[in-house]
Amino acid sequence: MLTKNALRGDIKSLGVLLDFLEKFNAPISKFAMYSIIYQVIMNNFLNLGKYCEECGGKCCKIGFPVPVYHFDYKELKTRLSKDELKNLRKYNGFYTLSRPCPFQDDWKCKIHEFKPYACMSYPFATEDEQKDTMETYKDGVPNFKVPDFCIAGKKVKEFMDEIVNKLRVKLGRDPTPREILNEVLTKF
Repeated sequence: MLTKNALRGDIKSLGVLLDFLEKFNAPISKFAMYSIIYQVIMNNFLNLGKYCEECGGKCCKIGFPVPVYHFDYKELKTRLSKDELKNLRKYNGFYTLSRPCPFQDDWKCKIHEFKPYACMSYPFATEDEQKDTMETYKDGVPNFKVPDFCIAGKKVKEFMDEIVNKLRVKLGRDPTPREILNEVLTKF
């Protein structure tokens, strides 16, 4: 739940999560820090609704079923009716949401306030989208991949690239995840 709370914009949870990941001093931990920060910015700091509307919410319409983790299921169980819970599919003890998502209304998410972790992680903090980038990552700010159809993700990447490039000039090196976060927080 710590990561999900961070993705919801809880800066205290984000700080605890970053503290935890920093202890490992491993490339994959650093990659995770960058990806979570990018995703937190997308989920909480930028007004992207018009881009999602323009795209039509394709991330909720195409692709493999979305995993619904145990902590997601517990939350959904308290917020959805029994009939709505029937939209979840159970395979080998794991719940999923099919795509197109039954909770999508046109391009909007009907469960946005409590949507599953996997949905909150799209596109910067999902393994499906970032697998190739993760596998080749060594150090520095990752060059995150954004699906061609994801206009909102592209806008976030443009915004973040501008911040990262300014920090590179100022610092003479790649900024750390916390330096990026602190710079973003000064703007909001």
